[in-house]
Amino acid sequence: MAEKAGKKEESERPEKFSFEGVAADIDAFLRPEPDGPQARRRERILQAAEALFVAHGYRKTSVDDVAGAAGVAKGTVYLYYSNKAELLLHVIALQKRQYLERLSPAFDLALPPTQRLRTLIRLAIQVGHELPLIKRPGSTDHEIEAVLHDANTATLDAINSMQIEYLVIMLDAVTGYSRPRAALEARAQVLVDLIFAVVNGGRQVRQGMPLEAYTATVAEIIVDGIAAGDTPAQDEKAESGPTFGPAKSMRPANKETS
Repeated sequence: MAEKAGKKEESERPEKFSFEGVAADIDAFLRPEPDGPQARRRERILQAAEALFVAHGYRKTSVDDVAGAAGVAKGTVYLYYSNKAELLLHVIALQKRQYLERLSPAFDLALPPTQRLRTLIRLAIQVGHELPLIKRPGSTDHEIEAVLHDANTATLDAINSMQIEYLVIMLDAVTGYSRPRAALEARAQVLVDLIFAVVNGGRQVRQGMPLEAYTATVAEIIVDGIAAGDTPAQDEKAESGPTFGPAKSMRPANKETS
């Protein structure tokens, strides 16, 4: 028999699916040392890198710049981060941690699993677009996506595993605890990749579609399918006219016959 992800209700495993649990995991990733001089030095390096990456971008910021701003030697930076790409990944994690409170509605176990999943997708994309590293002028050249090629594989795997584990728990509930873990992990990976792609390449947002409408549409398509029917509220909004761009029907007009 195929291994199931688990039959327990999510309310029976709050230590695995909670805002506090996710926050603790990110904190452990960002600050692996106990409080002390090493931890404070790491914090200075991370804060300096964040300010420089936001102000000047990844390509125009050097490790020398980060070391100077943090008041440490260049070699000290490499004691904490293997290269500039890994430093950028930690800065991204830092900014996500700062915005994590925005995702708290997705952890409300009183909501149905499908509603939590829609909420998570919608808010994750919105927060992604609002991160200072994404919003900074000149970020349209996809610096963050390009730097992944230079990043430490172990760091990328750690970040990915964290995301996959929480999505597996959520997808397990959404699918009624009926699918093997391997299938849930595959779906979770695709979902992680889709959210990343939308955050880094959501051209419709830049073409005038409101971010909230865009993210709600993405979440609905992923959770409910492309052919999902509109809700009454959506029908009323559609009848009142679009909020972005001209709407053109793809259906040919019927010709009257004599």
